[in-house]
Amino acid sequence: MQNTNETRPPSIITTSVDGGSVRASSPGTATPLTSVSSLSESKRDKASPQWIIGVCAMDTKARSKPMRNILNRLLSSGEFEAVIFGDKVILDEDVKNWPSCDFLISFFSKGFPLHKAIEYVKLRRPYCVNDLPMQELLWDRRLVLRILDIIGVPTPRRLIAQRGVMASPSADIQERLKKLGVQSPVAVEEPIEMVDADTLRIGDKVIKKPFVEKPVSGENHNIWIYYSQAMGGGVRKLFRKIGNKSSEFCPDLVDIRKEGSYIYEEFMNVDNAEDIKVYSVGERYTHAETRKSPVVDGVVRRNAEGKEIRYVIELTPEEMEISRRVGAAFGQTVCGFDLLRVDGRTLVIDVNGWSFVKGNDDYYDKCSKELRQLFLEHGTAQPGKLHKELSIENQWRLKAFFSVLRHADRTPKQKMKFVFSGPHFRQLLNGKKDEVVLKKPEKLNLLFDAWKNSSEEKTEDATLLSQLKEVLDAKGQLSGTKAQVKPIYDKVDKTLKKVQLIVKWGGEFTHGGRHQTKDFGENLRKDLQIINRDLLGDVRIYSSSEPRVTATADIFIRHLLNLPDVPEGSIKVSKEMLDDSNAAKEQMEIVKARLQDILNPLHPRSMVLEGEGQGGDPVAFVAEMMELLRGLRDIMRTNYTTLDVESIQRRWCCAETPWLFKERWEKLIKDFCDVERHSFEPSKVSELYDSLKYDLIHNRDFCEAIFASPTEGHTPLKALYQKSKVMFDFIAPKEYGIEDDEKLVIGTLSSVTLLRQLVADLQEARDSDRPCCRFYFTKESKIISLLNIVLLCGLPTRVGGVDELDYLTQITFELYERNRGLSSLDSDPREYSLRIGFSQGAHNANLMELHLDSRHSISVSPRIWISDHVSLDEALSYLTPRITPT
Repeated sequence: MQNTNETRPPSIITTSVDGGSVRASSPGTATPLTSVSSLSESKRDKASPQWIIGVCAMDTKARSKPMRNILNRLLSSGEFEAVIFGDKVILDEDVKNWPSCDFLISFFSKGFPLHKAIEYVKLRRPYCVNDLPMQELLWDRRLVLRILDIIGVPTPRRLIAQRGVMASPSADIQERLKKLGVQSPVAVEEPIEMVDADTLRIGDKVIKKPFVEKPVSGENHNIWIYYSQAMGGGVRKLFRKIGNKSSEFCPDLVDIRKEGSYIYEEFMNVDNAEDIKVYSVGERYTHAETRKSPVVDGVVRRNAEGKEIRYVIELTPEEMEISRRVGAAFGQTVCGFDLLRVDGRTLVIDVNGWSFVKGNDDYYDKCSKELRQLFLEHGTAQPGKLHKELSIENQWRLKAFFSVLRHADRTPKQKMKFVFSGPHFRQLLNGKKDEVVLKKPEKLNLLFDAWKNSSEEKTEDATLLSQLKEVLDAKGQLSGTKAQVKPIYDKVDKTLKKVQLIVKWGGEFTHGGRHQTKDFGENLRKDLQIINRDLLGDVRIYSSSEPRVTATADIFIRHLLNLPDVPEGSIKVSKEMLDDSNAAKEQMEIVKARLQDILNPLHPRSMVLEGEGQGGDPVAFVAEMMELLRGLRDIMRTNYTTLDVESIQRRWCCAETPWLFKERWEKLIKDFCDVERHSFEPSKVSELYDSLKYDLIHNRDFCEAIFASPTEGHTPLKALYQKSKVMFDFIAPKEYGIEDDEKLVIGTLSSVTLLRQLVADLQEARDSDRPCCRFYFTKESKIISLLNIVLLCGLPTRVGGVDELDYLTQITFELYERNRGLSSLDSDPREYSLRIGFSQGAHNANLMELHLDSRHSISVSPRIWISDHVSLDEALSYLTPRITPT
């Protein structure tokens, strides 16, 4: 069997600032870096782009990965410049102050003020890719279906249950309906009656189960399917995907919903139990994908990027004509809609408006090609109609981008203990009376020599020597491996009798970590180049001293800046700022003791579980996990004796072997289960969850096979993952404080140096004329501490807390600047706004259902905003008092 070691980090160059710390009072100590791509773009600036593409959408959409991919392709020709309006402008500014553009990409999503965008279009009259008033029409499924009828697109048979008065469409919508030959709709309220368990009558018309009940609002995705008595009855509730779930079955429901207006459609048994998602770009390009229908079981199948698994298909000529009609009738150049194929027929069940395909380079290429052609055709035909009244200099722009990041994927930390009495291992002490640590390669070679000599002379237990050899062969060459040699003296005469050998390894950067860091760096580069490409002209990087952290920083910066190598001295190592701190050790020990009490069966119940285990008893939950682990240990031991373990997994990464896997799990289960319940350590929850996650990502085949029950299959393993996830989310955040005041004190003590540097860098960025980026690479403890400060210091935030801070978790600080112009009465016309973002990193809460390729890389989750835009002075008023803890 091939045993491939893929854990070695790339060669990196790091230097220390002031003996391992960066002084917050000297924020300019890191050597600035410049992107290769930004240099090439500055040369291209001599030939200014001819047209401006405006993107007026919420930041979560405007700066999403699909949008970045398409905009970057459009900008690469040099013909266009992109202006992202941004949430600050869209939400807070009058439309008269919005940027001007030639071509407008604008679409509705949650929180987007569509009425302001429509007003802007009337004022500036850019060429709109998608008609905005028609997007408002898409909110009403009744109007959508009426238009589909008029243009001859087949839909399922339906009845409408109208309760109350139907709101009149806006004047803009009525004008467009008139052009389509659609009379202004008036929904009549008619009697609604369930004639029997299977029959619904509305007015004088009836529809029988199975039927689909849809809210008339296109923004309400709570769609119910009612099954007939002959089918067993019940209701399947469809909803927007939550994790890996898109629907749930309720066997006891019979009656329809009684409040609100609904559309009732005939239920269709679709071909192959699949829906078809169609994405059109104008009349010349259409892309289509199938997905498993949510009606089947409600389980969403996902790939390594966390996206639903879909398959590209070809549409029939009839379906291509439907696509053309839908896009034209609704005025949506970029349009998504849903098809069903039923016994040779094609039916449209929903029109979504602006929709992008995710993770498909072929779609990005063709979509950007079609948009470019569309823009050029319009720009050439009507050059006199292009509007650029407002200077971009007066608009909000991203002045500085700061990000505090956790390192990428690593192996679990592990150790094995041995006791040897022979001379060769005792000689490792080299005459010293106390513990000796062997870490450098030449020192670890001494340990190998001791094994070799002891094996030849048979002076030690053969089994122990064999186990030590397995560890040294697999892990001895890794940078994080070290051995501690501790003397054991006779209690009477104090002579040296034995030595205890503790071999430690793990925490190594994985190949999955390399891939996810590379992808993350490239994606962020695409984002920043669109928002403000000058940001990449001044980049500084700070890192913890841990090898996996500096390796993450090295790979990230190379791909962010498109550099072949990181120049010497550009990654500044700061132990004081970014390594673990003992400043809050006393407070954390108190918290640890409290957590231990909470999990003690003899302790009064004082807390309940949250999330998926909401309301549960932590003590009972731990007991259930112990029972599961004991059962899985028996299964593992049986499978190791009955299966050919060497052939289960074709390829091992991260220097693993079947024997090391077993030893790791034997120790994990022993430490978790074979202890007195009153002395159970909460940290064992994190160790268990960390190891299980690692195996589900890197050793999925072996993990599933070795823990497979002959009667229950993977059910026990799935149950362990779910329960360990719930307990981890309960325990891990509380290790840094249970009450809010504890979290704030511990966070401030642990991260004061980092916070001081952030504040100094924000102030420097405000006063500088140059846009800039700053990155701070660290470990989980610093991320948790800093996040607690941000959420609890008084700064207005949107979230109360988060559960897991996975690899490449980020806390971002975006500083925006606007020049208010000569009309401003202030001595300094510049205005500053700060917005804080957060990403859980390479996180997926449903690893058991995730489909990973050989890269073993989970994509980084998109950022969410944990604060609205606040003035920089206000933000600093909350953060600055934490710089000097009391």
